[in-house]
Amino acid sequence: MLKKLASIVFVIVFVVVFAVMILGNSVEHIEDLNGADNYALQTISEQAVIDMSMGSRGGISESKKGIDLGVVSINDGIKYSSKKFTGLYEVYNAYVFKGSDIVFDLMNFEIHSGNLQIYVVFEDRIIGTIKPDAMACFEYNDIEQSGNVRCVIAGESASFEFITNDFNTEI
Repeated sequence: MLKKLASIVFVIVFVVVFAVMILGNSVEHIEDLNGADNYALQTISEQAVIDMSMGSRGGISESKKGIDLGVVSINDGIKYSSKKFTGLYEVYNAYVFKGSDIVFDLMNFEIHSGNLQIYVVFEDRIIGTIKPDAMACFEYNDIEQSGNVRCVIAGESASFEFITNDFNTEI
């Protein structure tokens, strides 16, 4: 009886270890081969972004941040940053109604190294990207139909940062 119990425990441990190895985060960092000044993605496809069919490696930190840019002051912003990130990370997901406006404002958006793109996805299509800039903005007015909108970071060994207080939709 004890021998049989030990065999069962061994099989369970083996299955768990195997499952963790197979199902665990197997994404490796994607090397930046297109140069330090070219931030275009090389490996991650737009279809992978739409499907969210890729995991991630490296962390993205989110922290409360206040910023004063003279004309604009943000007291309740969120700073997103990473020293090295590969994969896909969803920073916003919401259902919007027909006639809504989508507005994403990013401040101090900088890519330090690697490749990075921020996509805006509506249902099953990409409707725009947000380019790095001190005051980056994406705006889409009067949505033709109700549906789900997402903002997705796609990175390949990317080091970046940006601050936002506006991931929102308005009717």
